[in-house]
Amino acid sequence: MQRNIKTSFITIMLALIVLSVQQVDAFLDEFERGKFGDDWEVDQGAKKNEFRGWSIDKGEVVYDPAKGANSRLMTGKQAWKDYTVECDIKFMAAGNYPGGIRTYVDAKTGGHYAVWFYPPTKTIKLYSGTVFDINPGIVTLGEHVGVPYDAKEDVFYYVKVIHKGKQIEVWFGKSKDKAEKIIQKNDGKFKSGLFAFDGYNQPVHFDNILISGPGIPRSDGEAVESQDKLAIAWGILKSNKISK
Repeated sequence: MQRNIKTSFITIMLALIVLSVQQVDAFLDEFERGKFGDDWEVDQGAKKNEFRGWSIDKGEVVYDPAKGANSRLMTGKQAWKDYTVECDIKFMAAGNYPGGIRTYVDAKTGGHYAVWFYPPTKTIKLYSGTVFDINPGIVTLGEHVGVPYDAKEDVFYYVKVIHKGKQIEVWFGKSKDKAEKIIQKNDGKFKSGLFAFDGYNQPVHFDNILISGPGIPRSDGEAVESQDKLAIAWGILKSNKISK
């Protein structure tokens, strides 16, 4: 009787975990397909499937300023709001203005929030801007200098931006489990918008983009799965050695 109760409880928990995985509102792209899906486009008049300066190499998004200086690779819908975006970013040179990421991008005007990186001074800044070009109308909302940003080349870092109403949080670290909140500001200039990888005049790589929030559909071709939850579930099953 006790074994049956334990088995039933574990079965119910496993079902709930599977349901929670199925109901995740998130967009995930790990770029293992080797090409950009229909989810992605370059801003400022680029034709469909024309990715000037942007490519995928060995499962990483590569920005080459020699082929597409000062451009953004965008995904999402204008209605996306109150979302959290996470990705990995790798700087291939130590010069200034490699770019960063943008959130709440207005696909028509270019208005946005941006997290930009400045390797020579080990500085990370949160901006708001009114057009696609980073300079006109720019307002510095916050900045962080130094640890945990040590500005190494050819090393992936983890960055996360959280939007909750007017509140904006920026998290950063050498990995997800070591990330720290480095900036928190309130600003209501933009209410919703797309996400964009942001390139300027230095080569930079990106990977593992995850955008989660209300009403955000799964990405085309790469389903969002909660590997940790499934691993925990299988661990429970194995530890209890369930058998008929």
